[in-house]
Amino acid sequence: MSLAKRILGGQSAAGNRFFGRVLEWLDSPARLKRTDRERLLRGAGILADQTVLEIGCGSGFFTLSAANMTGNKGTLYSTDIQPLAVEMTEKKVHQAGLTNVIVKKDDAMNSAFGNAMFDTVLLFGIVPAPFISTKILFSEIHRILKPGGVCAIWTAVPLWNPHRAGKGVGFEKMQRKNGVFRLRKPGNPHKEKRARD
Repeated sequence: MSLAKRILGGQSAAGNRFFGRVLEWLDSPARLKRTDRERLLRGAGILADQTVLEIGCGSGFFTLSAANMTGNKGTLYSTDIQPLAVEMTEKKVHQAGLTNVIVKKDDAMNSAFGNAMFDTVLLFGIVPAPFISTKILFSEIHRILKPGGVCAIWTAVPLWNPHRAGKGVGFEKMQRKNGVFRLRKPGNPHKEKRARD
């Protein structure tokens, strides 16, 4: 079994223990103190009533705040490949009484979501990572974003810039906001909708 499967697959007791410690760190008081979730999510440009995908929800650190921003008429899909992360986020969503959040297991590099489903995709604290091909990941995100949709990326890794990787799959660079990189899928969602009507 590869290291990636051991940690992310949920089938290894040692991998689950390690990932459980990662989840504890994600919600640690130190991280809560130094990470302004609302400011970062505002930088992503989430609007009320949007359909938003959170890739790699982890402990649900950003999930509740993102759900509040999408509002009652919006929908937030929070996904992770690791079953413990899905379980932990589901529990938080249930305890908060949120009805606009769907938590599910999904492999972002081979997603089960349909084409052009999302207004915004959040990649917060996920890339760069040794187990993730940014080219494959960004190609999938491009596929599932609506025309004009935005992929918002926040990373704590200095000197890494996702714009180069995103350009290779057809994204347009947007201005960075509140420390969040943004990539836009070309197209006008309103024009596409009129063409279908």
